[in-house]
Amino acid sequence: MSNALFNNILVIINPVSGTQDEDETVNTIETYLGEQNVTYDLRTTQKAGDALEWAKGAAGEGFDLVIVAGGDGTVVETITGVIKSGSDLPVLPLVTGTASLIARATEVPADLMDALELLVSGKCVALDVGYVSSHDKYFALITGAGWDAQTMADAPRELKRRFGFGAYVLAGIRQAFKLRQVTMRIMLDDEELRVRAHTVLVVNIGRLNEGVIALGADVFHHDGKLNVIVASEFSFARLFKVWWRRLRGRDDEYQLLQFFKVDKVRVETRPNVMMQLDGDPLGETPFEAEVVPDGVRILVPDAYVALDGSDTA
Repeated sequence: MSNALFNNILVIINPVSGTQDEDETVNTIETYLGEQNVTYDLRTTQKAGDALEWAKGAAGEGFDLVIVAGGDGTVVETITGVIKSGSDLPVLPLVTGTASLIARATEVPADLMDALELLVSGKCVALDVGYVSSHDKYFALITGAGWDAQTMADAPRELKRRFGFGAYVLAGIRQAFKLRQVTMRIMLDDEELRVRAHTVLVVNIGRLNEGVIALGADVFHHDGKLNVIVASEFSFARLFKVWWRRLRGRDDEYQLLQFFKVDKVRVETRPNVMMQLDGDPLGETPFEAEVVPDGVRILVPDAYVALDGSDTA
C-alpha cells in the first residue's frame, strides 16, 4: 500500500539539462515510484515545447502531480502548461538542472531521493508567477533587458554543463565590460519613469542559489507583486562594487540601483536591447509584464515557510 499523497504522476525529463546522468536520474525516479506503488508515465523531451504541451494536457489525462527533472527552462515550460490548462495541478521541480533556481528557492532538497520523499511528506504552496503579456510567456524567476540578457546569451549550454552556475558569473564579467546606457521609459503601474540605464530586471524570485544571492531585501515570491530593479551605473568597477555588496546583503550602496514593487510594468528603450526570460532569450524590448498571484502550486517540504514580507520584523 502506498503512503504517497499522489496516485497518478506525470514525470518529465529533459535529457540535456544540467550535469546529472540521465540514466541514473531515471532509474532513481522509477525505483522510488515503483516502491511507492503509484501509477506514473515518464516522458523524455525531444524539443522545446514538449514539456509545455504535456503539462497542458496532464490534468485532462488524470494526472494529479507533475515531476520535472530538467533546468529552470523546462520547469517554466511545465508551469506554463499547467496554467494554460486552467488546472491547479501541483508541480515538483527537481534539482537536476544547471542552476535549478526555482527548486532551490522553494527549498526542494538537492538530493534526489530526499526530494522524492516529498511525495509522502511534503505539502503544496501557491507560488506567484510573472506573465510577459506582450510575448504571451510566463516566468517564475526573472525577466529582464540589458546586461542580464546579454549575460544569459553569453553562457552557452556547453559552458553551463562544465561550470554550472559559475558559467553565468563568467559571462556576466565579460559582458560588464561592454555595458552601454540606453534611454528607458518604464511604466510602473500608472507611474512613468524616464531614465538612462543599462539594465532593467522584473523579479519574482529574488533569493537565488539557496539564498547566496539576494537581489533585494523586499523581494518575495508569495506577496502578489513583482519587483523592478533599474541599474544605471556605467563604470565596471563601481557596478561590481554595487552588485557585490547587494549579493552580500549590504543595503548601503543603493543609489545606483532603483527598486519598485508593482502589479504590472511596461519597458521601452531607445535603442531596443536584448531580453531574457528565466535565462532564455526573448527577443528585444519593448515588453509588458504583470504578476499572476498564486499562479501555480509547488510541492515543497512541510517545514517550508512562504514568506510574503508581512512577518519580517
